[in-house]
Amino acid sequence: MLKIYGAPHSRAFRVIWLANEIGVPYEHVPVTFSLPNAQCKEPWYVALNPNGRVPTIDDDGFVMWESAGINLYLAEKYKNSLFPSTPQGRGRFVANDVEPALITLFRNRIFFPPRQRSEILANQAEETLRAKLAILEQQLTKTPFFGGDTWDMADFMVACVLYVLTRLKLDLTSYPNLDAWLTASINRPAAQMARKLRET
Repeated sequence: MLKIYGAPHSRAFRVIWLANEIGVPYEHVPVTFSLPNAQCKEPWYVALNPNGRVPTIDDDGFVMWESAGINLYLAEKYKNSLFPSTPQGRGRFVANDVEPALITLFRNRIFFPPRQRSEILANQAEETLRAKLAILEQQLTKTPFFGGDTWDMADFMVACVLYVLTRLKLDLTSYPNLDAWLTASINRPAAQMARKLRET
């Protein structure tokens, strides 16, 4: 059976969501990553993932890490309607470059203790992020989904990154199509199952 290692509020959330989407049975093994007592730094875990980060999977003895790589592997191995059948469709798998600005903004508005936050970095990150969101909004004026006519792996890859927007509570009124698409994406039954783990 597939084992997914990682705290559900880490990037392991993305792997859990995908496993739910494609209907793969799995065992979730919570692994903490916050210092000073991070389980991901313990010898037993480092033996699985020398980087000492989450997530990691063990798929019947095949071990790998890095959430994007894991999800592409799982999507291809356990093919279903999310996995495009054409090279053109698979070409949309490329992860968007929204995440760096999104993470910087999240850290400096929510995650870091107030004394460690930088409003300058937060404002710069928000400006960059909004430019990236405008590009995504433009695409959704042309097609209903990033995968074209159906919600597929391209949509999943963007949605699992943009999920952080739900924590930031950023005003998305300038991006109505993206806002509606994200709301629908994170309300998918598979996402809801993963969110229950993440938000408990």
